[in-house]
Amino acid sequence: MKQPHKLWLRSLLIAAAVSVLTIVLNTLNVFEIFENKTYDLRMANSAKYKLPCDEICLVCVDQESIDWAKENYNWSWPWPREAYARIIDFISAGNPKSLAFDILYTEPSVYGTEDDTALGDAEARSKKVIQTFFISENDYDEPLFPVEQIKENAAILGNITSKKDSDDVIRRARLNYEYNGTVYPALGLAPICLTEESIDYDSIPVLEDGTVLLRFTKSIDDYLPYSAKDIFESYEAWKNGEEGPLSPEDFEDLYVFTAYYAPGLFDICSTPISQVYPGVGIHMTNLDNYLTGTYIKKIPGYVNIIWLVVLALFAALIVALSETCFTRYAAVAIPAGLSGGLVLSIAVPVILFNFGYWILLIAPLSAFIISSLVNIIFSLGAEGKQKRFIRSAFSQCLSKDVVNQIIDDSSSFTLGGKKFEMSAIFTDIQKFSAFSELLSAGELGCFLNFYLTKMSDIIIDEKGTIDKYEGDAIVALVGAPLKMYDHAKHACAAAVKMKKAELELNKDIVNYASNPKPSWMEDELYSAFKILVANNKTIFTRIGINSGEMIAGYFGSEKKKNYTMMGNNVNLASRLEGVNKQYHTNGILISQATRNLLDDDFVVRSLDKVRVVNINTPVQLYEVLDEKSCAKEELIAYASDWEKAMSFFTSRDYQSAKIALSELLKKNPSDGVAEYYIHLLDDYFLKGTYPQEKDNEGVAFNTEDGVFKLLQK
Repeated sequence: MKQPHKLWLRSLLIAAAVSVLTIVLNTLNVFEIFENKTYDLRMANSAKYKLPCDEICLVCVDQESIDWAKENYNWSWPWPREAYARIIDFISAGNPKSLAFDILYTEPSVYGTEDDTALGDAEARSKKVIQTFFISENDYDEPLFPVEQIKENAAILGNITSKKDSDDVIRRARLNYEYNGTVYPALGLAPICLTEESIDYDSIPVLEDGTVLLRFTKSIDDYLPYSAKDIFESYEAWKNGEEGPLSPEDFEDLYVFTAYYAPGLFDICSTPISQVYPGVGIHMTNLDNYLTGTYIKKIPGYVNIIWLVVLALFAALIVALSETCFTRYAAVAIPAGLSGGLVLSIAVPVILFNFGYWILLIAPLSAFIISSLVNIIFSLGAEGKQKRFIRSAFSQCLSKDVVNQIIDDSSSFTLGGKKFEMSAIFTDIQKFSAFSELLSAGELGCFLNFYLTKMSDIIIDEKGTIDKYEGDAIVALVGAPLKMYDHAKHACAAAVKMKKAELELNKDIVNYASNPKPSWMEDELYSAFKILVANNKTIFTRIGINSGEMIAGYFGSEKKKNYTMMGNNVNLASRLEGVNKQYHTNGILISQATRNLLDDDFVVRSLDKVRVVNINTPVQLYEVLDEKSCAKEELIAYASDWEKAMSFFTSRDYQSAKIALSELLKKNPSDGVAEYYIHLLDDYFLKGTYPQEKDNEGVAFNTEDGVFKLLQK
């Protein structure tokens, strides 16, 4: 017969030991990555209830505005800065509280000094314009200030340097930044410096590092959006004393932000609510939280410790009570009690977060789970009895597979990932926004399901795992959860088959649209096909693949978790997908690491060695053309001739490179990559110059190491 006092003492000692262990692990940041993920999930949930501040609006320099300005003003991109002067004059006439630009003017205008002066004069007239500057995290880097005419006439300068967490997600924001003895406000709080004597720091829940935790709305589109196109149309009417789509009074007493919002132009940030979030939204959220007093408040450390200890004791209490007071019903009482404890340990942090308070979830939850498991294990005598007890206690609330996993290895019942040598795949449909503009929500959904089903099946057939879908984009991995030594070959085979399937899909769409609707096809899918064909829209998929060590596993909370991957090598694959656009490829770019694993199974051609955005280590680019076993002899010969041409280019024999590339282009007039290199040779290298940032080519050539720096993602 069990002695109750010994059982209670044992349970309390286990709870105490587990509490100390989890506190130490939390201090060592072992739970940080998981806590961040649950933080993001809570933020996404609470964002549904966060109302945007109605004093803030956004003027978007979107694709529609760029196209309109090209047609009506003959403005090529980038716009002359006189365009922004018009925005300033129009909005300032309505007496806004401030007008902040999340646009860097660090280089003189390509339209001449008068263009910079025009913008500066507009600032001087307004006296409410906030310009941005950038200070790198590296102390030895000089800050990037606006050119003199713009800097001197701005009412105030705001710093746009982001504060990223260790996983590159922006959850917090700076309040200010000191440089050479001058304290500059963050762009988000710079408007306060115009409307108030100073920022009321006492009202802000500032963290120890001087940052604040942001509380996001569900989307940046929640704020009042205005298109720059409407501003320009209204400006013309306003100057002529006529009524336009907007009037300056629409901006009265508003905090106005102006930023790029066209695909490929705006700064993309990863935030708790979106992995693709416009950077200006960080500054708008910072101002919103200040004005509405809705910053997330971090619970003091001692409260987190108390909460952790309470949950560990609660788990011990459930097991002890079940064995002393409810022995006959332990098989029911323990799973019921522990299920209630799991709900409590998750519900309290979620509910508090909705009220603006961040209390730890993962460390206390881990303490509860570990305390539960250890107490259960110590409550059993023999190993066989332990297994029968765990199966009986947990089979009602966990799947059989998880129960068996706990029995075989109790340490496996945790969140987290493992290191794998694998390949990451990122895909995206080129100019998909044009598809979205043409189709209704229902038509777009049906079309995406049609496309994603075909492409996903190909990846899965090549032993890949779909990580997630982001609109039209597919994120996938090959080489996990089961280790594979030929993961790179399967990833590239999937990419080649996707491009071939893409050709068939485009043919099928035309065929379906040209004939009566099949009985099995949804009306909205058929309608989507008809619209796309009528507007000459075809699918073109860009694919980026990188191989190397990555982390893959289940991440999230104990209630909801996803199998996903992370790591720098994942980020590089994402960047390579976008680089296809710069080089005008047929759609598949891979890294050197992936190329090294392909042996001679694929037809591959080398391109440049580049530095992609946010990754300083040079990366050798390769384009996959086909599987060797399926390729025609003409393609294999073409690839061989290409390598000769590229050897001339890399050895800086540009005249020979031009001749060789021109011969290749005659053989394949549709080769956009060859056209691109010939353009660079004709306009720069053969003239003794090199593309630089100011040339708007999207790349800057480093003459010392022969590496191209990519200027956009």
